[in-house]
Amino acid sequence: MTEVQSIYRADLKTALGLAAAAAGHEARNALNGLVVNLEVVRAMAKGAGHDAEPFMSQAIAQSEESIRLSEAAIALLNLVVAALNPDGSLVFELREPGQISLNGGADAERLSAALQPLADRGAIGVERSGSTVILRIPVERHE
Repeated sequence: MTEVQSIYRADLKTALGLAAAAAGHEARNALNGLVVNLEVVRAMAKGAGHDAEPFMSQAIAQSEESIRLSEAAIALLNLVVAALNPDGSLVFELREPGQISLNGGADAERLSAALQPLADRGAIGVERSGSTVILRIPVERHE
């Protein structure tokens, strides 16, 4: 392995962590902007005498759910980053079909809680045992 590859591998966890943070920041900004603009449209429609309330309330609720789901997707990426060794290898355990254990380290509790919106929708199951986050991936999931 060359010196450059060695430095890259040692810094992979940091680089991926920064990428996940940047992705989360940008997703939050875009989705929060959407919510703000929907609130403005709701106020404008009401001021113009249009009854858009049922549609606006539904759109705002869906955009807020999109924020929660984006946060959960970023948490999934952060969980994978947390389970990386300094050499870039991923530490995981396949417990049974569709069940993966990853070491979330000190962030395990926060990460497992952040994954809950995906669990609520049945996309994954999430359990935690100490610093280990256990993901249950539905084997037969149809889109």
